[in-house]
Order: sequence, then C-alpha cells, then structure tokens
Amino acid sequence: MRKTYKHLFFDLDHTLWDHVANANETLEELFHEFNLAGYGKFDIPTFQEAFHTINQGLWHQYHQGQVDQLYIRKERFKRVMESLKIQDFQHSEIMGAQYLSACPRKGYLMPYAIETLEYLQARYPMSIITNGFDEIQDVKMSTSGLTKYFNSVVTSEKAGSLKPHKEIFDFAMKKAAANATECLMIGDNPVTDIGGAINSGIDQVYYNSRSCQDQMQPTFTIEQLIDLKKLL
Repeated sequence: MRKTYKHLFFDLDHTLWDHVANANETLEELFHEFNLAGYGKFDIPTFQEAFHTINQGLWHQYHQGQVDQLYIRKERFKRVMESLKIQDFQHSEIMGAQYLSACPRKGYLMPYAIETLEYLQARYPMSIITNGFDEIQDVKMSTSGLTKYFNSVVTSEKAGSLKPHKEIFDFAMKKAAANATECLMIGDNPVTDIGGAINSGIDQVYYNSRSCQDQMQPTFTIEQLIDLKKLL
C-alpha cells in the first residue's frame, strides 16, 4: 500500500525554476550590453559556460558555509572574467548587479512544472525550501507564476540554516504544522535536497532530469516532473 503524505516540500532552482535557461538568456543580454565581443577572446556559449562553472563552485562554498551572499555577488563576475583571461575588468560588479536584477525576472520553468503543480495543488498543501536569498526568490516566484501554488517559501535566510542541515527542514515542518513522516521533499540536488531530507527523516523524490549516476538510494526517483502524478 502506497504511503499517504500530508505536505509536499519543493526545491526551487533547477527543480521548478529553470535556472540554466533564465541565466543563459540574461548572460546573452549582458554579453551584448557590455560589448564583450569587443574583447575578441570568447563567444556567448563560452561566456555562459564560464559563468555556470564559477557560479556552481561559489554556491558549493555557500552551502558549506564558507562564503556569504555578499561574497558571491562581489566575486562572481570578477572570477568569470578572470577565467576568460580578461584581467582588471572594470565592470564586473555592475554586471553582477544587472544580472541579479534581470535574471530573477525571467520566467522559464522546468518542463511540466505548471501542469504538475496544478495537479498537486488540489491534493496537497505545498511549500518551497530553498537556499536562495529572500528578495531574489520572491521575484522568481512572482514573475514565473509559482507563488499561488505554495503556502510558504522557506529560505535559508528565514530559517537561519542552509540545506542540507536538519534545522532548515525542522523550521519548514514547524511552519507547515507537519512531522517528518507526513512530508515528502522533491528536489534535484542529491546533497542539499535529498541528503538533507534523509538526515531529517523525510521521504524524498530525486528529480534526476540529467540522468546522473549518484551513489544514494532516495525514496523515489523521477526524470520528469510530470512523473509525480504517478507517485502522488
């Protein structure tokens, strides 16, 4: 007999909100606005790839508690330009500020996100648990039309704790008035989402859209969000 859940927790970035698509469109706009073609050393895809590599590394450090959000904002595009062999780039902080202003206002979602949420909303109360920053995540939710599907958005800032630490999940469960055995966490990150939920005694759905080979055994694994309709 399939277990019945009373509350669903979703990650936001890469699970519902398509970070790669939204970032890539923003980066292409910045490439043209700052005339980066004039440097003659890289094209748009190279710029995008450099950003994603640097950004992923900085967020990994953030998840480990090694850097804060201000550090990411100040360092991100400086490191991107340095990785592209552009030294002493004068506009990295301005570019970073414009990225933060523009990217959250992009509305690309992961495939089947709205269809899946429409189905689930009629059956479960739902919340977001995200390590993203309050002001940024609020804009993403509003612009992409996700806000109406969720009872609350629990950020690491609000909880005073980052995924995968147990405290942020405890904070979310208290806010949802639910206990661990009643909840299900859906996310794409095997460490912060799935590992964090496991450590908190919460069942998990690993959204493995890239068919990664990870050494773990989540409660469920899906490759498309729409597969949640079969589980729930």
